[in-house]
Amino acid sequence: MTDADAEQADSFGENIVEMMFTTWVDAELTRRGHGLTRADVGKAVIELPPFGATPIVRLNDDVSLQARAVASAPIAKGEVVTSENVSSLEAFWPVGIHADSGWLAYVVVGASGYVAFDFRYNKQRNAELLGLADDYLETAEGNYARALRPAIDNLLSAAELTVQAQMLGQSEQTTFHNLRDKWLRDNERLGNAPDGFFSLLKRLRSERAAARYGDGMVSISHDEMPELIATVRTMIEHAAARTGLVAVDPSVENN
Repeated sequence: MTDADAEQADSFGENIVEMMFTTWVDAELTRRGHGLTRADVGKAVIELPPFGATPIVRLNDDVSLQARAVASAPIAKGEVVTSENVSSLEAFWPVGIHADSGWLAYVVVGASGYVAFDFRYNKQRNAELLGLADDYLETAEGNYARALRPAIDNLLSAAELTVQAQMLGQSEQTTFHNLRDKWLRDNERLGNAPDGFFSLLKRLRSERAAARYGDGMVSISHDEMPELIATVRTMIEHAAARTGLVAVDPSVENN
């Protein structure tokens, strides 16, 4: 779940801000002491590491943000940008968040509060997995004419990695094939994956014993491979978009 576009803190935005303060910020203000209240918070970022690790709360001077903003008047090159020369925010995101973490961010500009969030986890790991999936796909595409069984096995590996990446994007992980299959089936039923992805994964898995171990004959023909390869390529592209590897803004960099 993501919305890096700046959501002015009203209606839905207010609910997100209230949850953010009630769950994390209020406790951090109490911990810091000095009589700090919500009114003292001009910037806040909650970094959410994957798999339930302890969130990291940053407030005010601890927070660095990048943003796209609408200027209230022309800004000369080198001029300091402040709330005085910005009329509103289009999008903003925190700097220094680990690529595998989700996050929420809050900032006050002028008299308005804005909130943004990205709850997709493990982007760095998923980039590795989907890069590997692409390698398996290219190997299958380049070799199926002369080595059909290994190509089918590689195609299964590529398809399965797309599911693993999407599960990690939701901070879920499993080493069990049947749970990955169930995840994809359920998400296809919910409309979170295009129709046909699950049936393809199921068919490729049914060929695994014959393709990898020579246990029987494969039922997939050479003529079917280009269409299967095209579908797995679509699965990789879909997983990349779902896991946040297509950046909201091309200037976004996470370290």
